[in-house]
Amino acid sequence: MNICTKQLRWITYLLQELNQKLTPPIIYNDNSGAVIISSQASLNPNTKHIEIQYQYVRDLVLKKLLTIRQVGTNSMIADALTKPLGIQKVADICKKLHLEIQGGVLK
Repeated sequence: MNICTKQLRWITYLLQELNQKLTPPIIYNDNSGAVIISSQASLNPNTKHIEIQYQYVRDLVLKKLLTIRQVGTNSMIADALTKPLGIQKVADICKKLHLEIQGGVLK
């Protein structure tokens, strides 16, 4: 999530330089622990081991420059790019992306 956040900030800066009006980007995550930690104003003793680089995400969330939302594992579209999936899961993700599978080929 940290790498994604850094890339989103770069894109945001670029678009702001081009005078584009933006709303804070939303990152969807299926890790409930990461979502909770990124939205807490302070760390508790159980999370003090988290590296400083990951607190960058939390800082942006607290400044309202970024929003983190939890999404169920079955609804995570990004899984198509990161995990081996069965044909039914691929078909479901393609439908969400408005893609069609015809004869084993995406259209």
